[in-house]
Amino acid sequence: MSKLAKNPAMVLQELTVKKCLGPPNFEIVHSISGTHENRFDYRVRVAGVEAIGTGSSKQISKHDAAYKALKMLEEIGIYDPVELPMEEFKASAMQKQAGYRIGSPNKLSINCIGPLKDLCMENKIEDPVFTEISDVGPPHCREFTYECCIGSVKTIATANTKKMAKQLTAKEMLERLKYILPTIKLEAPRKTEEQKTLMPSEIDLAALQKYNEVFSDIVPDKKVKVDDFASVFNRLMLEYKKTREDFNEEFTEISPDSLERMLKKLGLQYVIFPLQEQEPIILALRINCDVPFATMAVGRTEELAKSEVINNTFKMLDCFIK
Repeated sequence: MSKLAKNPAMVLQELTVKKCLGPPNFEIVHSISGTHENRFDYRVRVAGVEAIGTGSSKQISKHDAAYKALKMLEEIGIYDPVELPMEEFKASAMQKQAGYRIGSPNKLSINCIGPLKDLCMENKIEDPVFTEISDVGPPHCREFTYECCIGSVKTIATANTKKMAKQLTAKEMLERLKYILPTIKLEAPRKTEEQKTLMPSEIDLAALQKYNEVFSDIVPDKKVKVDDFASVFNRLMLEYKKTREDFNEEFTEISPDSLERMLKKLGLQYVIFPLQEQEPIILALRINCDVPFATMAVGRTEELAKSEVINNTFKMLDCFIK
């Protein structure tokens, strides 16, 4: 390798200038810091490709993302390592030097996918979906990056095997759900600057406290399937002797106040709480019936997300009470 070889991020930057491409766009998508196992995930978009890097520091994560992007660009003929030589880079080796190893053997015995699926089943939310994001490196030392999605919530992990990458991203998802699912009692954690996007803010905790107050006496009916969700409103309509016409005014207005009035006629309440505070804003709305009922919405601002989640709730209720 030439002595003039540079690190992946520098090579990627020079490549975009030489080829008259737009500059690489790095953005942090996930971070954990202030613990004995810091973790940063950076995404880079350049020349129509996208790559995600993981590291125990921001620098390693960015270099890892740049390295993977360069490998992709090499495959499609945009990057020539002879013209722009790159330093030998291997994220796992740098992790080891820093005292951190992705997919270390001491984690191989941990099964997080099973508990994650159990948690989803208990809370009647959709099962996690695992997707392979990248597969790079020589045959004897591959690095796999997997993404875990539950609705709009996503986590990413990289490891030396597919199995471990899935387990690690499932582990991250379990940790995220601790702050998303209000059914789990929370204590306000100490937050570092890097953790502010991951930990619930004071507004989040207030929403969760309100949720626990509203739902504290509700016992979810775990025998009910998704197809049977509408049955709870049928029972309440009969119990409170209501018809669709009794809610015409509320359906005409469609606002937080009208939703509160409509639910009050059925002896119900609702609460809205944030799933993600950074753009795009993600809000969830849940109604305290014995069968879990929830809707979610995304918006550029909290106001737009709140309006959307209210509209989504009215659409679902309109179908159910008919």
